Amino acid sequence: MPLYDTPPHRVTVLRPTTGRDAGGGTTTVYAPVVSAVPCSIHTASASEVARFAAAQIRVTHTVAFLADTLSVGLLPGDVLQADDTAHRYRVQGIRAGRPYGHVPAFVYCDCEHLL
Repeated sequence: MPLYDTPPHRVTVLRPTTGRDAGGGTTTVYAPVVSAVPCSIHTASASEVARFAAAQIRVTHTVAFLADTLSVGLLPGDVLQADDTAHRYRVQGIRAGRPYGHVPAFVYCDCEHLL
């Protein structure tokens, strides 16, 4: 059975919005857009890290989604929160793959792990 049939992780997509804090100032609030989206989270390869670093973009992980499982469009700046570990990853870039033979299309998010 291929890995894409049973992705090992689930994430909640959080979208940044502007809100007001107790003092009346503005603050960034992350509102959930969709939850329990199946995916696969991997550490970015050295070549991916170097490619983004050349453009002064910090990428530490790649999150892969089956294109058919995404019910919302992902945007740079969205935060993906892993449902099992609560780790958060800020989306820096999005790449879409095409289906090939019996392999379905994927959407790849290049992300920065937020500590």
